Amino acid sequence: MEQQNVEQQLQQTKKPVRLHEQRGSVAVEFALILPVLAVLLFAVIDFGRMLWFKEVLVNATRDGARMGTLYDSGNNTAAIQARIQQSLIDGGMAPTNLVVATPNGNPTLQTTGDQVTITSTVDWNYLVLDKLVPAGTFSGTTLQAAITMVHE
Repeated sequence: MEQQNVEQQLQQTKKPVRLHEQRGSVAVEFALILPVLAVLLFAVIDFGRMLWFKEVLVNATRDGARMGTLYDSGNNTAAIQARIQQSLIDGGMAPTNLVVATPNGNPTLQTTGDQVTITSTVDWNYLVLDKLVPAGTFSGTTLQAAITMVHE
């Protein structure tokens, strides 16, 4: 009997949790976490886009290097740069500040068996991260590709 009285007293002292006091807390939590999730989502999209264009740059540089290694093709550095630029445009990339370097000199002066190295560098701008993150954090990013092939 005494135990029943104690249980009744405990039940009477407990206050029930009221749902109307918690109403809206989910909306507040969602509003707090949404900007962080949005930045992460756009960061993943921008980095994926950058990696895709890096691959386009590598393939375009490979096209230019192949053009420079052909035997007696008469392709000079300007023709190689034009080929790389056209490959970038065909790949969906509008090259800004494209720099093509042939450290071994003019590929037309190479002889069979010499290595021809073509290096391409392009400025890269993020679409969303440049606008979301404080200025200067992601600016000045460059993509670079270097391909070495043997002259035929």
